[in-house]
Amino acid sequence: MAKTEIKIGIRIISELKSFVSLIIQNDHLLDNFRKSSKDFTRSRKLPFERLVLLIVKLCKKTLSIELEKFFEELGDRNTCSVSAFTQQRIKLKATFFYWWNKVLVSSYYHYAGSDTIKRWKGYRIVAADGSNVSLVNTPALNSYFGGASNQSCSFVQAKTFYHYDVLNELVLMPRIMPYRYGEVPMAYDAIEQLEKDMLVIYDRNFCSYKMFAMHQWAEQEIKFVIRGKDDQNMIKEFIAGGKQTTIVYLSPAHTAIKTLKESGFIITGNTLLKLRLVRVDLEKTVEVLVTNLWEEEGHPNTEFKELYFFRWGVETNISIQKNILQMEAFSGLTVESVEQDFYATVFMTNLHSFLIKDAQTAVDVNAINRKHPMKVNRNKSFGKLKVNLIALFNDNNVENILKILHAHFIRDTLPIRKDRSFERVKKNLQSKSKHRTFTNFKPAY
Repeated sequence: MAKTEIKIGIRIISELKSFVSLIIQNDHLLDNFRKSSKDFTRSRKLPFERLVLLIVKLCKKTLSIELEKFFEELGDRNTCSVSAFTQQRIKLKATFFYWWNKVLVSSYYHYAGSDTIKRWKGYRIVAADGSNVSLVNTPALNSYFGGASNQSCSFVQAKTFYHYDVLNELVLMPRIMPYRYGEVPMAYDAIEQLEKDMLVIYDRNFCSYKMFAMHQWAEQEIKFVIRGKDDQNMIKEFIAGGKQTTIVYLSPAHTAIKTLKESGFIITGNTLLKLRLVRVDLEKTVEVLVTNLWEEEGHPNTEFKELYFFRWGVETNISIQKNILQMEAFSGLTVESVEQDFYATVFMTNLHSFLIKDAQTAVDVNAINRKHPMKVNRNKSFGKLKVNLIALFNDNNVENILKILHAHFIRDTLPIRKDRSFERVKKNLQSKSKHRTFTNFKPAY
């Protein structure tokens, strides 16, 4: 493992540990992440620092088994009961894991430096998308998150949303909300957090005057690429014209005027937005992309097909969270535990992502003469990370743990077979989910 990468890894882990230490040493900071000023004041088997580490370890087996294993890894023979764990986690606000993830992401950008951070023409490419997460159908979860039902079935789900740095493989602004809140409002909410060096890519669900306006009218204009809706007059007229690109001036509909006023923007029907449309011809269809990347700024038509394809990275990351990290196998049945597990899963996704970066570089070098490029096996590498997680945060010799993980990561690889495509399999149309989660089944092995 390269010495530079070891130093970066050591510094990031140190920042994460320091964040926890600062919180438990300062009651004013701790108040931000506990329900009551009396919480985490008495000596327990699961104090604050142990509790957060147990939750990010992602308990997917029977809780009693997970607790026994956790205390064994700590070198403590005396475990605690499932009830004690449940009572402790009630005291913890899920926002802790959101901010712990912020520390991880900002530390990576800081310590990796401009030479290591991957960009496209100076921009961080950020793909934005939402997803549904299946929950157990309990009165508490149904009351808060909601869902839908008909004569034959019912389901409870949460709505999640992500801004994902595609090239650096990091989730930047995760969010979980009730099912009916919607991914478009969550996208609006996050615009003020976007930074000027970000280029945000959206699918057609986000194609609207308000979305264009809020990016262009931000304090510092945010560049975007949004796939146009096939039924929009602007898009239909552009396709019929046969041009590869054009500049249009879009006026707002009444709905856009009303909703933008609610967001603090006073406009009229004569408030025009300058937009660029770009035609992308695919094998079976034509896509039109709406953007504020101008040709005179050095953005020819030919680059947009590959640029929009980057959006697939956020879909892949969501799949990793749901399938490899088993996000929907929640370790609790309360609203707070669901939110804790969600943000803890995002944290572990990012931790895993930055830890395998150097291993992937080594794999790329070793695969130069092979038939296919190779990649680190994410499933096995996450398993190795989970096994070594306690040591990573509790062992003073972080460098040694990072070397052990690196050796595991480069050992298990998979071939990348390019230019393969598969038809998307539609999920159960009634539940909009791959499977249902039950309350009475968790593996004990």
